[in-house]
Amino acid sequence: MKIQLLLVAVSAILGVTAFSLLNWKILCCITLYILYMRYRCKPCHLLIQLFTILLFFLAAALSHSIHKTSLSGNENQFLVSFTEIPDFNGNMLSSKVDILSGEKFQLRYKISSEPELFKLKSNIKPGISCHISGTLSIPERNRNENEFDYRAFLASQHIYWILTPDNIDTSSCMERGDSLSTSLKRYRMEGIEYIDSHFPEYSKGFISALIFGERNGISEEDLLAYQRLGLVHLLAISGLHIAALTGFVYYLGIRCGVTKENMKIALIIILPVYGILAGGSPSVLRSVYMAMGYFGLSLFRVKLSALNSICAVFLLLLLLNPQNLFDIGFQLSFSIVFCLAMSKELLLRSRNRLREMILISLVCQLGATPILLFHFYELSILGILLNIIFVPLYSYLLLPLSIISFFISFQFPKLADILLSILDKIFLICNAFAQTAENIPFAYLTFGKPSFVLLLFLSLALFYSFIIWDGFSFRKSIKPLLAAGILLVIQYHMNSFSPYGEITFIDVGQGDSILISLPYGRGDYLIDTGGQISFQQEDWKKRRKIFDTGNDIVVPLLKSKGIRQLDKLIITHPDADHAAGAAGIIKGLKVKQILIGEGSEKDFMEKGFLDEAVKKSIPVFSVKRGDSWKADKLAFYVLNPDRQLSNTNDSSIVILTKAGSLKWLFMGDAGEEAEKELIEVFPGLKADVIKAGHHGSKTSSSEEFIKTVNPKAAIISSGKDNRYGHPHKEVLDRLHLEGTVIMRTDKKGAIKYRFTEKGMGTFSTVLP
Repeated sequence: MKIQLLLVAVSAILGVTAFSLLNWKILCCITLYILYMRYRCKPCHLLIQLFTILLFFLAAALSHSIHKTSLSGNENQFLVSFTEIPDFNGNMLSSKVDILSGEKFQLRYKISSEPELFKLKSNIKPGISCHISGTLSIPERNRNENEFDYRAFLASQHIYWILTPDNIDTSSCMERGDSLSTSLKRYRMEGIEYIDSHFPEYSKGFISALIFGERNGISEEDLLAYQRLGLVHLLAISGLHIAALTGFVYYLGIRCGVTKENMKIALIIILPVYGILAGGSPSVLRSVYMAMGYFGLSLFRVKLSALNSICAVFLLLLLLNPQNLFDIGFQLSFSIVFCLAMSKELLLRSRNRLREMILISLVCQLGATPILLFHFYELSILGILLNIIFVPLYSYLLLPLSIISFFISFQFPKLADILLSILDKIFLICNAFAQTAENIPFAYLTFGKPSFVLLLFLSLALFYSFIIWDGFSFRKSIKPLLAAGILLVIQYHMNSFSPYGEITFIDVGQGDSILISLPYGRGDYLIDTGGQISFQQEDWKKRRKIFDTGNDIVVPLLKSKGIRQLDKLIITHPDADHAAGAAGIIKGLKVKQILIGEGSEKDFMEKGFLDEAVKKSIPVFSVKRGDSWKADKLAFYVLNPDRQLSNTNDSSIVILTKAGSLKWLFMGDAGEEAEKELIEVFPGLKADVIKAGHHGSKTSSSEEFIKTVNPKAAIISSGKDNRYGHPHKEVLDRLHLEGTVIMRTDKKGAIKYRFTEKGMGTFSTVLP
């Protein structure tokens, strides 16, 4: 029965996926699944699975039909209702809002002054409705391979428009009739604000996360360390927290004389309330529904196995909102509890407490592996051991102390201060330990994003392992576990097996970043890092996290491709849009050496672009015209600079190489002066593809240069709707006149050329 209901859950997944992501891969999976069911199951069981697939396909179709947008995008007047807690991040206000038709928007508003910030914070809260004029825009898609798709993320929440208000006049705002849900969200908001203003600076973010599921107050460094070490689940409201809280309340009620039956009824009523106070995420709802089901069934003395309970809650949540399936928290939460339920008998037979904790940690890691690889491309090795330390610490000390400190702070602030001082020190020690562990060699491994086939077989191997475990045969599970291990080893070394090389022009906005990867993993080179000019800001304008192209765009892309180190980081010249992302890349990846143009050393050091390289003792070499290096069968020639020019753009490193069957010329930001010198020094200079200098500025890609080099194609790296007007019309006209094919990152996102050693190669773009 347990396996049958588990297969129903699998059928539900296939049904939702078939509607949302219908392609040949999904059709193949459904076909193979039905053939397997026909071979192994009775006809009645096969009919149940077919019915389930159809039911959830129709549920997804109905959900899509109901929540489809009815707007054209030309509307500009709205009565919006703030249904969630607004997020004030420096000078940016963002929030989900509803309009009268019931459609949802993602509101994003740039606040113009500090008094306006205070005014908005005082007036904007859940349950407030305001008349707003503004513009609608379609959310941005991912512009790089494997990048986070913001449009798809919002669509999974039935949001299809971003609303940018012209201004928000709070005098037009009014309170609507409060529902219980709205009132609870306000209490949650007030609780978070109370913690933020009364609790210690360092620990308040963690306390807010443990009580209300709000992680915005945790620093990026701490959050990243917890994520890499597989500990981030401790900072989200999950089954662990719900079990600890309900156990504590249940025990307290019993000790106060309340009957067991009345306590169960009380908890069934209280749990949905806490679910809203804790943020109402899919993982929270899963934990709340399971706890409610447990107490409800026990009232009527109905026994249901843990696995069947999990499957029932899974099917219910998926039926209510099929888009839950694409929520990472939902995926991780259910995959882990499924695996724990499947391993129940194995865990019960473990008489040693330490061994049991190691097994639980291992099961959780294995259960999360396919999802972590798909979304984050990394797995923590130390996390299995660290969870043994951190889980009890958070469950039995930090979580109870945080809750107790919060409640007694209202009546006994001095006692609360003592507890908070202890909490602050414990959090400080824990996080220092986590950040130290993060830097231990092989604390986490980068695997890259697995292919569909490998991910499918890895998931099946792990799934089969847990089924065997459930049948009381740990030894028999060694074979599928070994198969899963072999697949992970293959994925880890995938680049070494690949006969393909790539040249990728990464879309970093208004800037340059070019990845060159050689076949069979024989070399990875990055030309420029992208970056933004940073300006001094007033404190109230500062965001929680400063966007960094190196850390937020380039490093995730490289890791998704399984790249763990760069053989060379080449920074063409010391302008922010080419070099400011260097620090993030050096922190996120191993860099063997850095190349800069001869004569630019002083500028690089003054601007601090190489500070991180100095800290890590990474060798920095200056190159000039005439330098070259070979990698496998490819040779790279430095054509520029020859001397330091007054214009730093014209002192850019210019590189010529051949990849596939094409000659490539990477121009950095070199302008007309450098171009003129290049064709004088190298009169026979030819290239099939050029990376146009200076983002297509009219001061580069001169007519004489284009005619001499005679490129078949030109890549222009420029930001969408950039303020400089790049690429310039004159440059585009020059290239068109010469019959040059133009590819632009502002129009097509990242541009990739995939080639083999034999000379075969093809271009592709992320955006159609």
